[in-house]
Amino acid sequence: MIWPFRRRKSGLGPTALDAAAIVRRARRLRFRVRPDAVSQLAGAYHGARPGIGLTFAELRAYEPGDDVRHLDWNVTARQGRPFVRRFVEERSLTLWLVVDVSGSMRFGAERKTKADRAAQAAALLATAAIQNGDRVGLILVSDRIELELPPAGGVRHLSQFVRALVATPTTSPKTKLGVGLARVRRTARRAMIVVISDFITEEPLVTWRRAARLHDMIALRVVDALELELPAAGLLVLEDAENGSVRTVDTSSRRVRARHAELAVRRSAAFRRWCTNAGIQGFTMRTDADPIVPLIELFSRRAVRRGPP
Repeated sequence: MIWPFRRRKSGLGPTALDAAAIVRRARRLRFRVRPDAVSQLAGAYHGARPGIGLTFAELRAYEPGDDVRHLDWNVTARQGRPFVRRFVEERSLTLWLVVDVSGSMRFGAERKTKADRAAQAAALLATAAIQNGDRVGLILVSDRIELELPPAGGVRHLSQFVRALVATPTTSPKTKLGVGLARVRRTARRAMIVVISDFITEEPLVTWRRAARLHDMIALRVVDALELELPAAGLLVLEDAENGSVRTVDTSSRRVRARHAELAVRRSAAFRRWCTNAGIQGFTMRTDADPIVPLIELFSRRAVRRGPP
């Protein structure tokens, strides 16, 4: 498990935010990056979208020039003349963003916590998807569903989406991502599902494998620099953000810092193995970097792997 102790903080979520503060946070979330960077992300996202597929439109009598592969042999046999099934291409994809809002996500520097970066990444992905004509849904999850916003498109929905990211209070500090994933997995249509979390809890592979068989899955892991390497800052009193236990750590000890760095490497390797075993794509994003850069890199890699349409 990831280094579980955090510098002591209080509060579960933005329960005390007034309307003006919500508006300010929403504006920062949407407009703190360059428009050309957002356009670049939208282009990378478009190139990496999975195949959407075809939807049945109608059954009609065969006409010269129709694709014989679409003949409906059962109806043809019953009617005594050929009938074909006609399909139309689905033009929009559904993107589900499952965002972890548990206690461990509140660790980090002011305005650069893991929760801040997760919200920024979700807002950027929603913007890119809606610019491509896709529908976007949101689930905020701790060990329960904190909020569910059904998929939709358009500028008004994007505003609702961003407001939900900054204004939804969290009622539980604990983590159980499978709760949110199970809710999305029940959707009948193939969708792209991006789960944004620090992935500090052990997630059951069976839940993720089932989802990956139907949907295109991405696990976006958010890590803070202090989770990778401790500074020599003397004694630190740290509190577990999810269960409240407290520990004092002597960061002036080289042995302590080396052990911490070693465990960080092991956790990264374990996350990659877990993603491989679950059949999903995993990607790590650091809080000390603007999320627009790793997101463009992520979807550009996917587009290259998919190749030309």
